[in-house]
Amino acid sequence: MRLYFDKSLKAVGLAATVAIVGVSSLACAGPAQGNKVTADDLLTAEHCIDTNATKGSVEPFEDALVAEGIVDTNLDKISITHGMCDEIIERTPGGSPVERAAAVGNLTQELEIIKKSMEDAADKDVNGDGRVNAEDTKIASAASYAASHAAQETVRRAAEQGSTDGGVIGALNAVPAAYLTQQQTTSVPSEQTTSVPSEQTTSVPSEQTTSVPSEQTTSAAPASASANASASANASASANASASANAAEAEAEAQSAGLPLREEAQTNASSAAREKGAGSEAAAGGGQCAATVAVSDRTLQLQKGTMGFKAPAKEMHWKDQDRAQLVVAQKAWGPIEQLKQVVEQAKGTGKVEAQCLHLGRQMEPKIISEDGIDITWYDARKQEVLQDASITWRWGIDASEIGRHPLILNVTGYVYTSEGESPRHVYDSLYEDYINVSATRWEVFTAFVADRWSVLVPIFLTILTAIIIPFVIVPWWRRRHQPREPRDTSSAPRDDRWI
Repeated sequence: MRLYFDKSLKAVGLAATVAIVGVSSLACAGPAQGNKVTADDLLTAEHCIDTNATKGSVEPFEDALVAEGIVDTNLDKISITHGMCDEIIERTPGGSPVERAAAVGNLTQELEIIKKSMEDAADKDVNGDGRVNAEDTKIASAASYAASHAAQETVRRAAEQGSTDGGVIGALNAVPAAYLTQQQTTSVPSEQTTSVPSEQTTSVPSEQTTSVPSEQTTSAAPASASANASASANASASANASASANAAEAEAEAQSAGLPLREEAQTNASSAAREKGAGSEAAAGGGQCAATVAVSDRTLQLQKGTMGFKAPAKEMHWKDQDRAQLVVAQKAWGPIEQLKQVVEQAKGTGKVEAQCLHLGRQMEPKIISEDGIDITWYDARKQEVLQDASITWRWGIDASEIGRHPLILNVTGYVYTSEGESPRHVYDSLYEDYINVSATRWEVFTAFVADRWSVLVPIFLTILTAIIIPFVIVPWWRRRHQPREPRDTSSAPRDDRWI
């Protein structure tokens, strides 16, 4: 008994030692996001999102998020710090799990870009001590996050105070309003399953909304038809002229107001990097890059004002199909051009790193749902924003399973860095709602049988056999082969006349 106790005590001691060593190893492992990062400072992106969830878990969407390129890998395999988690939550006050997943993708992307800008600006001597060693890498990680947070916070604060661009946001949103209304009310059922490149090269939206049924159905009252067409054309031309004037005024205001905002973001980002130990050159480069990223995100947000989404029905019958359509007006190119001019005017030390990221004209919507909704694309996924034409995406929405299924539309703008092209996501979803799919009980039953016929037939035959053999065949077999009893003739009458 004593020997058994000694062996048990030694085993417990060994297990405790292994556990302590394992915890110590975890504390030293993982990406360095600060000067001293321990295991307690790290958590998975999935845990961050679900712990702060206000609109459900992100888990049902993870496969779709990876497939759509919103994140590179499953969120439970992405390690972030608690500070990064706070930044993700702050960027997405709406609480949507897909929006927060998009913020995870953006944040991990920009930290690498800003970190590289710091290293390039200082020839990898990030702390400016004249030596390049592991300490520079640690400081670059901490300083890149500090610069990113400061720049984003500057832009957020300006937007909340309504001073981002002196009213440009409202002007940009007003430009395509009439056009988008026309697009959403125009009935084009025959065009929803085919690509119509002519829409993407037409620069006169009034042509898409001019109504001339009288010319096609009757020859009477030509003067009235002509007058109506003329009035419609004049009204459309007036609206277009007004929109163009508003756009020109918005662009001028953005150019004069966007630059100070970017400079403020750059100054705050550089100061935050210096506080984390970055040298002057690295801090200047990282600050310039962080400001570009923050203003680029704001530019993508501005572009939402040029988009109109025609959503599918919220109530659908099982196996029915509906359509969804997204139209981006031709004026969406304006904010991109404005940003380009603002970045080119960057001043001060490290201004080369202001070019760390370029917002291109390529856009791609990300339409996401669960398995109960099947989505069919009818147009090219990635399209280029044009100056003189709108672009359109259409989808088929099939109700494949009964229940309440979410449908989320996010938009991605492609950016260009020294590493090549990569997606940059808009934080706020353009559309987020539920589709209720219903069916009768008989439809559910017949579909269940039809879908599982190959499985149900063997089961049915097995059950049928199990019933027939013991209760029908066996009794019949027994009756057929039961030996007959000999006939008892002792009581039968006898004829003794011949005896």
